[in-house]
Amino acid sequence: MKKLLALILLGISFPSLASDYKSTLLVQTGQLRESDLIVRTVSDLESNKICLAFYVSTTGTSPVISCYDARQGYRSRVRQVGHFKEGKLVVRKMKDLLNNVSCLVAYVSTPGTSPSINCYQGRQAAKDEIVRQGHLREGDLELFRVVDPGSAKACLIAYVNTEGTAPSLFCYDSQDAGKGGMTQNGYMREGDLVVRKILDQSSNRECLVTYVSTQGTSPNIHCYYQPASAQRPAAAGKP
Repeated sequence: MKKLLALILLGISFPSLASDYKSTLLVQTGQLRESDLIVRTVSDLESNKICLAFYVSTTGTSPVISCYDARQGYRSRVRQVGHFKEGKLVVRKMKDLLNNVSCLVAYVSTPGTSPSINCYQGRQAAKDEIVRQGHLREGDLELFRVVDPGSAKACLIAYVNTEGTAPSLFCYDSQDAGKGGMTQNGYMREGDLVVRKILDQSSNRECLVTYVSTQGTSPNIHCYYQPASAQRPAAAGKP
């Protein structure tokens, strides 16, 4: 009887000793460093995704990540194919040559900055370059227009000229025959909040750029298409 009771108690204890099976399906499959920018390639084997994680090697930074479908059996080859620096702003074009995915990365060379990215499917046999096509300074706000002609993309990059800031990056389809520059088309300030309306005439886009007037702030951009016939001319004398 005692032996039977011992066997029953032993059988009851087995489930409590069991643990859930855990599989490691998230692995680093590549790494690239370009000056102070670090890119790590992470493969999600369970979801069939390749992800690129970007961060700047400075104190107080935060990473950003973008994922896309794995097309070459989780193989990737990430390279820098375009780059420019102006003032504090650094812009790099990174490309996964095997999966034909391009990422525009923007950050500023100040402590506490974080990168801003926009990734998109590239065109086959496209020229891998980026071209600076405009710069606008309004108060403490810096704005750059950068074009990726091979992918027919235009990007507006904004940052506030203060310590600890991070840029904002917004990309949209560009027009090959578009003409015109960037102008401030509206302005509002309420308390610490600043909103600037920027017109990109060459792409028929109006963008609202907003930030607060405190150290460490970062702007945010929202753009929308506006036909040329509906655009109002920029008013003079805006702050």
